[in-house]
Amino acid sequence: MKILKKVFNKKEKKYLKKYPMVEVSWKDITSESGWQSLSDVKQGSCAICVTKGHLIDKKNGTTKIFGDYALSEDGESIAEVGNTTLIPNGCIIETKKL
Repeated sequence: MKILKKVFNKKEKKYLKKYPMVEVSWKDITSESGWQSLSDVKQGSCAICVTKGHLIDKKNGTTKIFGDYALSEDGESIAEVGNTTLIPNGCIIETKKL
């Protein structure tokens, strides 16, 4: 069985350095549209989520991350990104560089 490996060229490594791989732990809103007892609501908590991807930036109160990218036709740069997540900085518990 032949195993194929993705080989990054030097240029690709160069522009990915601008966007380090991170793991972000953050608090997300939890809601319920049905009826609940007051004691159940008092015991409730926010969901803790984890997002991994390439960090674009943490400016203007928002952390921006992408998971996928497409190269430009000439292979010189990243043309588009996909699988993006925007997280309010106030919800972030921890950010780890991977």
